[in-house]
Amino acid sequence: MNPEVQEPHPMGGCSGLGPRAWGRILIVLLLACGLFACASSGSPNPSPGMVHVPAGPFTMGSSEEDIQWAAKTFFSESLEYYRDETPAYTVQMAAFEIDQHEVTNAEYRKYLEATNRPAPKYLDNEKFNAPNQPVAGVTWQEANDYCAWTGKRLPTEAEWEKAARGVDGRFYPWGNDPDPTRANARGMKDGHRYPAPVGTFPKGASPYGALDMAGNVWEWTADWYRPYPGNLVKNDLYGNTFRVMRGGSWFSNMDLARSTVRGKLTPDQRQNYIGFRCAR
Repeated sequence: MNPEVQEPHPMGGCSGLGPRAWGRILIVLLLACGLFACASSGSPNPSPGMVHVPAGPFTMGSSEEDIQWAAKTFFSESLEYYRDETPAYTVQMAAFEIDQHEVTNAEYRKYLEATNRPAPKYLDNEKFNAPNQPVAGVTWQEANDYCAWTGKRLPTEAEWEKAARGVDGRFYPWGNDPDPTRANARGMKDGHRYPAPVGTFPKGASPYGALDMAGNVWEWTADWYRPYPGNLVKNDLYGNTFRVMRGGSWFSNMDLARSTVRGKLTPDQRQNYIGFRCAR
């Protein structure tokens, strides 16, 4: 009888293993690769009350075409107001988490009770002090201190914008339509004259599930108001005088509620249209 001829095994010296053994090895390798991929990309399971924003690039800011759209849509007479949003550029981001909603009066009251800090200006005003309304009238430092107390921090401008608009360059958290029923902005189409309870507009959620990132209250970010890379438009307000706010408010129109708009105020300001959320 002719001896059985065996083909060389693709794994070389391990050719003595049978098909079942190779099947088990393959399964183990696939599982190991899957676990490694999960560990490499960071956990997609966010902390309670937060949403996960994965690592990767996104387009920050507005192109010339974008600001032309805004000027035409909202009947602006000049493009100068929009120039600080330009140019659009790519930002590489690490993964992070951001609060799903703005910090509420109820949450802020717990902080005041624990720290004996003074209450913000509007916490005794019935138009602004409902437990589930966003806390308003906090300075930048007070917002920063609260986030630190919770083990978090204020989001950077880039983090805030990516959490609001995702990676496809949309104008609003939900898309490109300035729909006044998806956010609490100026006017009564949204049903609220003052800040709405957080989470009132689920159809206005961002691609990652963050809520109220358009309207309700402007939100402090960690950054000073400075020009974007490649922005050559002279602006005497750039520097270390103003902190950036994002998102528009109940007092803003839908133009100011666009995800790329850069509000700015001195960090000591206390206004009934300013609040915040935290990140980490």
